[in-house]
Amino acid sequence: MLKRKNYWMLFIILMLALTSLSPSIELDTGIGSNPQHQPLNPLTRTDSGEQEIPVLNIRVSLSGEEFQELTRISNNYTLSTGVQVLLSNTPADESLDALKEELTTGASPDIVMTAGRNIPALATRGYLLPVDVYRSVPGSAPLTALIPQMQWNGYDWGVPLDVDPYVLVYSKTRLSELGLEQAPRGLEQWTTLLGRLLEDTGKDRYLLSMDSQNPYGYSLLLESMGLSLEELSDEALVWTEQARSYFYLTGKTSTAIWDMLDDGTLALAAVPVSEWRRHGNATMAAEAPAETGNGQAYEAMDSRFFALPAESGNPEAAVDWLGYMTSSAAQLEWLRSTERLPALDELYRSGLPRITWLPFRTSVLLADETAASALSGDGEAIAAAVSQLLTGKLDAAGFKERISGDSLE
Repeated sequence: MLKRKNYWMLFIILMLALTSLSPSIELDTGIGSNPQHQPLNPLTRTDSGEQEIPVLNIRVSLSGEEFQELTRISNNYTLSTGVQVLLSNTPADESLDALKEELTTGASPDIVMTAGRNIPALATRGYLLPVDVYRSVPGSAPLTALIPQMQWNGYDWGVPLDVDPYVLVYSKTRLSELGLEQAPRGLEQWTTLLGRLLEDTGKDRYLLSMDSQNPYGYSLLLESMGLSLEELSDEALVWTEQARSYFYLTGKTSTAIWDMLDDGTLALAAVPVSEWRRHGNATMAAEAPAETGNGQAYEAMDSRFFALPAESGNPEAAVDWLGYMTSSAAQLEWLRSTERLPALDELYRSGLPRITWLPFRTSVLLADETAASALSGDGEAIAAAVSQLLTGKLDAAGFKERISGDSLE
């Protein structure tokens, strides 16, 4: 009897041991269901609970010196956040079509850089994400004249890095020989200047040099007449048709024009202020027609923007980087190192450090919102229409039809 009790005791002990070693079993009730969408976060957690720091791929178009400076500022961001940033630099003259191709094939970058006038075309055609959906970028209130380029359908589609206003440059001596002490103001003075050039039949003379691949040179010409691309007169268009054979059309960075200004072959040139800074000298003068105070926004102003591609893998982390790179402190660093003008409105209103080489007062870059008409349509279409007008592919009537708001939307 005792022996049988011992067997039962051993059996009970064995069952208890097996029970303690068996794993607990849970039923998977989520088979076939999709995981819930989780909001993106620059610092995501892995299955082990550790934070996974994203890697940002950013594509820019800068000069060699500018790329080095952007890399330096971005490295400071990496040191403060731990986020790794991979920067790639593409040619500054890369076309918009090439950018579109990159955004639709292969691995898309998390951030791209492009001209501000390209933002509307990219946004309306689905190439971009709205920046402000992911986070409000601190300190990002831009110059008012830039707002039409970045806003569409109630959202912001880009963040400006810097601006490059266009100016009229001339040799003081050569222009004085033509009877003017400053750049022409008004259509009548431009007509008089062209007539004086035509009187000198012994030389090939040009009235004005401008880049035919973007609208800013022609926009500057219109500003000097008290007009704009959105408010131009039939008289100015007819004059353009008559005068365009005396325009010297170039790319954005033509070095030949500086010798032509010096020897009198060219009366005036419409160039970015950065080019004036690089090539101008004491014998030349530069003017911003907006300083005459016609109440308009500075329309003839190139700009460079950052934007989020539609296929960006880390939009929230990307916007964090944008907030750092376009903050007031970073913009002032960018100005000191590259001499490219900031795009933030608050810097000009709070007393931007005086730029001694700038040929105009920085206050002319400020505008009321009601005056901010700067290229508010499709910048790509506007640039194409201006190019066709200047090269004779469009007449005045055709240009007016193409540039109208209805045809560009």
